[in-house]
Amino acid sequence: MREISKVHEVLERSAELWPRHTALADDLGTLSYTALCEQATAAEGQLRAAGVGPGQGVGVMARNGRAFVIAAFGALRCGATVLPMSPRLRPAELDGLLAATQLHAVVDDRCPCAQAAFREPCAPVDIPGGTPMAISRTGADPARPCAPLVPDAAFIRFTSGTTGECKGVVLSHQDVLERTAAANRGLALGADDAVIWVLPMAFHFFVSIVLYLRVAATIVVCPDHFAETILDAAEEHRGTLLYASPLHYRLLAAEPSGRRFSTLARAISTAIALPPDVARRFDARFGLPITQAYGIIEVGLPLINLDAPRERPESVGRPLPDYQVAILDDALAPLPAGAEGQLGLRGPGMFAAYLSPASTRDQVLRNGWFLTGDVARQDAEGFVTIVGRRKSMINVAGNKVFPEEVEQVVARHPGVAACRVAGRPHPQMGEVVHADVVLRDPAEPVAVEDLLSFCRRWLTSFKVPHSVAFVSEIAATASGKVRRHG
Repeated sequence: MREISKVHEVLERSAELWPRHTALADDLGTLSYTALCEQATAAEGQLRAAGVGPGQGVGVMARNGRAFVIAAFGALRCGATVLPMSPRLRPAELDGLLAATQLHAVVDDRCPCAQAAFREPCAPVDIPGGTPMAISRTGADPARPCAPLVPDAAFIRFTSGTTGECKGVVLSHQDVLERTAAANRGLALGADDAVIWVLPMAFHFFVSIVLYLRVAATIVVCPDHFAETILDAAEEHRGTLLYASPLHYRLLAAEPSGRRFSTLARAISTAIALPPDVARRFDARFGLPITQAYGIIEVGLPLINLDAPRERPESVGRPLPDYQVAILDDALAPLPAGAEGQLGLRGPGMFAAYLSPASTRDQVLRNGWFLTGDVARQDAEGFVTIVGRRKSMINVAGNKVFPEEVEQVVARHPGVAACRVAGRPHPQMGEVVHADVVLRDPAEPVAVEDLLSFCRRWLTSFKVPHSVAFVSEIAATASGKVRRHG
């Protein structure tokens, strides 16, 4: 098997080895590996004709499906750096990304936001059987590389990081190849696997999608997030892996038909923390434990609970073979088993640089560790549990409260649909806990005291909300995480 050094060669090699195998199934039908590779090659030619070349930045803004994959691999074949972008971006968010990255072009599937920003796209990218995508130039200097610190940059993704400031995470081709190889040493996926896909490709492309294409698995794109749709897709395509968020597992656990998965072997949860009650209800409904995974843009997929998903649903598991984990104090000294501290990671495929503020990986690492910004503990058997975020921590008279812990409890109340917890200033305590709550049924209000009494059953007194506000909605990021600022 020939060695590969570029991400786009992943698709080329799979097409050579499994030409007729189904690469992707979406609302346009199925696509073999040969056909997908040919369409990415055709997209490369159309992008080159539009002026896309090595080192340029290309945003790919599309809904889940073949168009996203074709455009991304076409741009990579041009030597461009790809920024996966959500089709749900608001105009101001798109303007901010364009300013931060100085992208040279955006390829989109006629998204309203892009159509408003680029009124005259310069060229189409053909999608056989579907609507052509639009290539729009931004006017950025074509001679200026998008990621000057990383000559072999493949992808950029934006994250708030540990400081709360938006920063572009730059990955080289080698980074992506290393992290996908490391992830599959734990997942052990292959050409016999069919992955049921419900997450946004814009946020899960350069580990998940690239990995599935690398091992010639079949990617089954669900057209929506309804439990019935997921069950139908898994049955029709003989799905073996469901890679989803706790929201999807909550919906599936409540699905009333009694239908079961006939071929599904694994269910992996990612994006946000998995509430243990969701894991238990899904397991009771389908007889299948949920494996919680910990993914982070800068590192990849270093932690997956492969060993005890049923016994320890709250844990993100032990580190995969290629990774090291440390629980560190503020002086970066390792803490003993069971102690809570900041989570440090190291291993293959770590990011190459931050785009802004411009800094290389070596400038960011501390004693060789990437500090995730998460507070965690690791028990004597090596299992890691995420406790909360350092930045979002609430200090109640010197006592640490992590909003995520309180949110999980509040969300278990039968009358609550969603919640967000934050600190509020207090003259004596420094801060106290406040909860914004969305009711499951506004016609059936929940008394504040009833909610607080429920919390007191599960939380230490200083963690119980000091105040509660009932709201109509709670803002979330495009990846489904609670938006805590702005």
